[in-house]
Amino acid sequence: MTTFETAKAMGNSALAEKIKAASLMEYGLYREPLTDRLARCGQEGTTPDVYAGLNNADLDGVLLKLLKEKTEQVLSGIEIAGMLTGAEKKFLYLPEAETETADQIKEQAEAHGITVVNDIINVRDAEDSLMLHIATAADLADLVDGHYEEGVYIALPDGNLKKVPAQIAVSDLVSLEGAKAVYTGYQYYTPEEAAGLKAEDVKNGVIRVLTEKDCIVSEAAKTLLKDRTVSCGRCVFCREGLIQLEYMQKEVTQARGKTDYLELTKEIGEAMKDSTLCSIGQESAKIALTAIEKFPEEYQAHIKKNKCPAGVCGAFVHIYIDPQICQGCGECMDVCPKDCIDGKAKYIHMIDEFECTKCGKCIEACEEDAIIQTAGKLPKLPNRLVKVGKFKKH
Repeated sequence: MTTFETAKAMGNSALAEKIKAASLMEYGLYREPLTDRLARCGQEGTTPDVYAGLNNADLDGVLLKLLKEKTEQVLSGIEIAGMLTGAEKKFLYLPEAETETADQIKEQAEAHGITVVNDIINVRDAEDSLMLHIATAADLADLVDGHYEEGVYIALPDGNLKKVPAQIAVSDLVSLEGAKAVYTGYQYYTPEEAAGLKAEDVKNGVIRVLTEKDCIVSEAAKTLLKDRTVSCGRCVFCREGLIQLEYMQKEVTQARGKTDYLELTKEIGEAMKDSTLCSIGQESAKIALTAIEKFPEEYQAHIKKNKCPAGVCGAFVHIYIDPQICQGCGECMDVCPKDCIDGKAKYIHMIDEFECTKCGKCIEACEEDAIIQTAGKLPKLPNRLVKVGKFKKH
């Protein structure tokens, strides 16, 4: 007997009681008892559908491993949810880039009456229906089969996805030693805050520890850019807000930041939290807000001190050739993809910083270690070609 056949034989009432007794929770951002979520479906005489997938804001996608490793359980759970709600249609939403995964499970999904879609869930369409996280679907199938264990899924440092007790401390799952910040559940935390987090606070399975080598402003800018690429654009605050938030963070990383950006980010972020329908707008706002509110010194260093503390942002990093060490061998010129190094044999080479992309290939090629990357002030350098050993600092 299949999992769905077992559920059907139990009947809706008995299965609903089993779900309630197990305290089965909806996963992810909208964590609540599954019985409460099921009860709200199909009210006012509407026929609900089932919209299963990740949270729209989940750009890391580590929880897709559940679908790939437990495909039948996830699909069976969606089908069971459809039975409990009397759903007319059942959909499984995968990220747009996951076309290969969609192709691999399409036939199997159709056997369960499920349509696979590569897109984000349209919250407007799903308003009177059941939105179900794929982890919840897997738990529901395990409950029917008698294999359900309480807990939440976490991507551990070794890359494995493991179910852990909801109340276990984050500090017991990853080392916070040397942490500057922790990114988890779509927002940033200070190390002190992260030490008090539980596994149930990790809404997307991701715990990313940032050290002094990581730039929080740069990380926030990259995440906001990803959010922009997946946003449907129907919510004005999400569409326009993401453009502005990403633009301001990027400007800060490129040495064009303004102090006004900090207050403007807070103003736009707060508006997005309250005025957007789905988690893309709501959670991307939290990314920007928590970065600015909890790590203002990172932004101040970029804007006021013209410095990236992590040495990550290229606009604040200089690469130069030490005239006291350079032997004029030409190796750096050979590997430079932009031809921005000027020199000739036995003459001290010079880098055109305006053209330099700071790719670092010249640094790797120099056997004399004459090419230096620094976030500090440049020393006195030649402004024309000078023979090796002839350059004087003063």
